[in-house]
Amino acid sequence: MTAAVRELALLAHRLAGTTVPEDVHRAAVDALTQLIGGETTLLRFEQDDQIAIAGAQVEDAPALDGDVLGDLRRTGETLLLPAGGRTPARLVAPIRVNGELWGACLVRRLASFTPDDAARAELVGALAAGAIARTDLAEQVRHLVSDDALTGLNTRRVADEAAHVALESGQETCIVMCDVDGLKRVNDDLGHDAGDDLLRAVAGVLRRAGAGLPGATVARIGGDEFCLVTQGIPRSTVVRVMESAVADAPLPHGASLSYGVASSARGSLGTRPTTRSLFRRADAAQYHAKRAHRAERSRQYRSDDPATVLGRTVSAAVSALSQAGPNRLSRLCALAPAVSESMGGSAWAVHRELSGAGEDQQWAAVARGGSSGVHLPDVRRIELREGEWVITVESTLPKHDRTVEATLHTLMSLAVLGGA
Repeated sequence: MTAAVRELALLAHRLAGTTVPEDVHRAAVDALTQLIGGETTLLRFEQDDQIAIAGAQVEDAPALDGDVLGDLRRTGETLLLPAGGRTPARLVAPIRVNGELWGACLVRRLASFTPDDAARAELVGALAAGAIARTDLAEQVRHLVSDDALTGLNTRRVADEAAHVALESGQETCIVMCDVDGLKRVNDDLGHDAGDDLLRAVAGVLRRAGAGLPGATVARIGGDEFCLVTQGIPRSTVVRVMESAVADAPLPHGASLSYGVASSARGSLGTRPTTRSLFRRADAAQYHAKRAHRAERSRQYRSDDPATVLGRTVSAAVSALSQAGPNRLSRLCALAPAVSESMGGSAWAVHRELSGAGEDQQWAAVARGGSSGVHLPDVRRIELREGEWVITVESTLPKHDRTVEATLHTLMSLAVLGGA
């Protein structure tokens, strides 16, 4: 077996074990250096750009001139360019991936190149092209599995893996669980395109936070839930960076972000937290933050003039009903959260009469949402009835206000009588 054949066999074996494109690039450059000598650079073509990605002079590699690149694209054959003046001899071997010109191997040396050199370079290019196609496909699959399509963030699976690795390292691990306050209102009032924009804005806030926490993993768990995982960073630093990121980038449409932080350094003595327990603790901290937000909103709404609250409620209800379909249940499920949130509450429910009358009357809960805020001062439940339907909402408005009661019952009637 000649030295050249042995080197090509070693290259094929090395490429078979590669899993990332960067390893393919380095293997191709190393093989060409052994087979041909000189200075080898791997070039990647992207539209009109030539990018040196591996080999000699990557930071300042000379680009191919327009005529040479044109010949390479037109013929698809290896070019042997003689030395001239201060320019060394050059060998340019194309790399074609899936039938397209992906890039080229550029080799420079003082001595002229031979047809055997060209054949060896073409073989290296062909072997590299197959490995590049394979690793590129694997990378695309990883992105499909690991990236959230809407926000571009990682998925829960990636966050779980990052938390597991961080805990196994023995360093302090922090998990931040986040929840978007107001996404449902935005979806109901402004449409799901606006809701998607809000989720992308949240992703931007968390990316900025992640940029301030080296090695952090940012992920969208699903729906309006996000998380951030750090390793080897004190909880105090994570909290400070999160506070700064949230304060510096207010969310659109009046939405806000509730988040809670859990740290592996804050567990009981002698107890090593698990990934699941750390996520659970962060989620509980996030829930407490969300309750605090609701309490703050309730205090704000109680300070508003009742007429202002009622006007806001009517506007939100009419908007919700105008976007709901003709189905009566869908209209009630649009009205209830709009009314509850506009009046400083959160929880809501829709019931329907099944049978009976008086004390024997039976009702079925057909829909509900939000988290109850009746534990907060001055938050109370209101029941609105129309025929066989009842919705339950929360309010901070004064009890026994006839204007409030008349307005809310009118809205209820619009939802029921205007539906099919």
